Formats: sequence, C-alpha cells, structure tokens
Amino acid sequence: MSDIAFLCHPTVGHLNTLLSTALRMKDDGHRTRFFIPGGPSLGFRLRPDILNNVVDVPAMVDRAGLPLERLRPALGVIFHAIRLARSSGYEESRIALKLFTAGVEATTRDILRRLERQPADVLVADFAFYPALLAAEKLGVPFVAVYHSGLPFRGPGIPPWGSGLPIGTPDGPELRSAEAAEAELLAELAKRVGKARRAFGLGPGPEDVLRSPASPWLNLVVSHEAIEAPRTGLGPSTFYVGPCFSTRRGSDTEGFPFDKLRADAFKVYVSLGTVFNDKPEVFRTILRGLDVPGVQVVVSGGAAYPALASGPLPSNVLLFRRVPQVDLLPKVDLVIGHGGNNTTNETLAAGKPLLVVPVGGEQHDNARRVEHLGAGLFLPMRSLSEDGVRRAVTRLREEPGFRARAEALRQHLADTEGTGTASALIALLAKRRAPVRLPEGAPRTLTREGLESLLASLENTPAGASSRSA
Repeated sequence: MSDIAFLCHPTVGHLNTLLSTALRMKDDGHRTRFFIPGGPSLGFRLRPDILNNVVDVPAMVDRAGLPLERLRPALGVIFHAIRLARSSGYEESRIALKLFTAGVEATTRDILRRLERQPADVLVADFAFYPALLAAEKLGVPFVAVYHSGLPFRGPGIPPWGSGLPIGTPDGPELRSAEAAEAELLAELAKRVGKARRAFGLGPGPEDVLRSPASPWLNLVVSHEAIEAPRTGLGPSTFYVGPCFSTRRGSDTEGFPFDKLRADAFKVYVSLGTVFNDKPEVFRTILRGLDVPGVQVVVSGGAAYPALASGPLPSNVLLFRRVPQVDLLPKVDLVIGHGGNNTTNETLAAGKPLLVVPVGGEQHDNARRVEHLGAGLFLPMRSLSEDGVRRAVTRLREEPGFRARAEALRQHLADTEGTGTASALIALLAKRRAPVRLPEGAPRTLTREGLESLLASLENTPAGASSRSA
C-alpha cells in the first residue's frame, strides 16, 4: 500500500478529477489524502460566489470520507478571485494565472511543513497547482501532474492559449497580436514561478512553464487523443488516460426528479459551470432563445439560481441550483455550456453535441476544439442573442452530422477507464520511484487493453530504459 497525497486549487473543476482518482486509489488499497487551501464554514454565503469555494471544495472531500488538511489560503487569492469572477475574454486568462501563482511561496512552505511531519510516497496535483510541484521537487518526492485536457500543449495549427481563435487560423495581424499577448502572459508566469523556485534553492525551470509537461515523473491527461486537436511536445512521461469521473456517477442523484424529463421533448441542458455561473442575464437570454415548442430545458443555475428563481421563466424550463451532471447528461439531447474542461469532457463522453458559450481562458480553446471536432458550435458570449441561440440549437438539432460525430467520440472514450488507469500508473510510480515512460511505439492513449499491455511492458523494463521521446 502506498501513501498518495492529492493537492489542488479550491475549485470544483480542479477537484473533480482528483477526487474521483483518489477514491479509486482508496478502493485499490492505497492510503489517499488531500491538501486544499480552505477554511471552515462562516455560517453565511459570500459574494461573489467564487469565494465560497474555500469552504465548499474542502467540504466535498470531507463528505467523500477522505482525510483532509486545509492549507492556509493566500490573501492575494481573495483579490484575484473577485476580479476573476467579474472578468471575461483574455483578461480572464491573465487573472487566472495570477490567481494560480498568488502566495505560491507561502503555500509551498505550508505543504513542506506538513509533508515533513507525515511524508507521502507520491504527490498528485493539478498541473497548475505550482506549490505542489515546488514542494515535490524540494523533497525529491515523485510528482504526478493531472491535465483536464491537452489544451496547454502546443500543436500544428493550434492558436495561442486563451485567444479564442479557430484552430488553423492563418498567419496575419490577428494571429500575431494573439501570439504577442500570449508571450507576455507566459513571460509573467515564468517570472512568478522562477522567483518561487529561487526562494527554495531550486534550479531554473522550463522557459515555457505552461506549455511544457509539468512533471518529469508522470503526466496524466484525462482525455483521449480522439477528442483533442493534434498536440506535440508531450514528452515520454505523458499519457492520455480517458475521463476520470466514473466514481462520481450515481452521486447526489437522490431526490432529483428524473421522472419530469419528457420523453416527447428535445431536452437541452444548460450550465455555466461552477465559477462563472453568476450571470443571470446570460441564462435568461439562452432560456428565451429556447422558448420554442417541443423543447424542454434543464438548468443548473449555480450562483444565478436565486435571481432566476425570483423572476418569470419560460414554462418549458426546469430550474435547479445544481444537478447530478454525470447522470443527467446521457438523458438529454444537447448541452449548452461555458466550455469548462469537466463539462466538455463529460458531455463528449455521453455522446452529446455541444453549444459552447465561453467566458474566458481555456473555455474559448475548448469551444474551438469542439468546433474543430465537428461535435458542436461556438457562440461568443459578447454577441449572445435569443435569435443566435435559437438558430444554433436548430442547426445542432436538425443537422445529423453533429450527433453522429459526438456519438463516434463517445465510442472512443468508452474504450478507456480513466480512474482505473490513473490509479494503476500512480501506483506503478510509487512502487518503482522512477519516471513512468512510454515504450517506443506504444500508443499514448491507454485503453483498458492497452493499459494491461503497458503495465506488463513497464514491469519488465528497468527504470531509465529508452522510451518514446515526443
């Protein structure tokens, strides 16, 4: 049995994959525990709603029955979180990276103190939780970086991160302007992380912190090459393992009125995720656009729920504060979402087309990825209108190619078992204490059968043996 410490930012999107993997590893006989910046309940809700994540996200781990240590949140996180909730477009990308690096030195020291008291065999963290990377390197502990998709990696025709440009955008003023903005953003990120590295006596890191594989030991992309644009520079220790949400299926379904879903209606699920959902006017525009005969709408309103519930809604709407999303998705026909990694991957795994209305950051990249895959459409929030929503939904409903493509992607994802694969690879790393590398010629996406073959190959391969390098 190994001791595996999971660490992440206090947001639901960053926690979901790690929590599912930790629960699977616990079932596989390992000791799993969490470190998350957070605090106890204040007895009231804060505004904006994003600030409540420091209470809500650790509480999710508590409810799952896993040991949890609450790290002290950095003061800068509060400032950037407030700005993030009110931002959009490329500005959201800038603020998000500032949020991810706020208080990185203090949080790293907090983690180091806790791990020195109770060491772990392996640290597993979101790739952008930089204190975990630094603590692991300082202690010489194997580290696993988890990516919700392949978006941070470059590839042919891939536009600058967070730009929202279509994949394959030709050279021109628009592309060069986005490249300059991205270079400025990445330089600032490298400066912040580099300063923290020097504070802990660590050598220089990669020049491109965001685009380089975060871990030399093992990187897990909870996706499939079939639902990604081509990516390069992943290195020999990066694997696509498939979505990691199977342990969340069946949770929080008690009391949800599935019987109210109409068999005779075209069912549309609407969600703006868990961070940027306090946008009642955006919801209202979408709902007015969907107020047509034969359509039923299920809404996960989040922070916008009180405002939506207090006003009139179209008669075809079922409104909830939150829903059991993984269980609901197979029962609907179309999803309108903000383009978050979890919702995008879960929707594609359910074989449903997507209409993506992104707020900022990787959401624009996911919108373009869905568009590139032929599984949905991109509708910019800045030009959102009732008529635009209605026309896009009509097209997604009436053109069979979108449904066919979404179903083909579902079949690819059905061949993976993300949590089981992630658990097996992390356990192998803990056992060997050497980087897990992709054998020459082996597929980077691991199906159930491919995992067995890979594990057998790696078990018989000495640590450090030659492997695939790109």
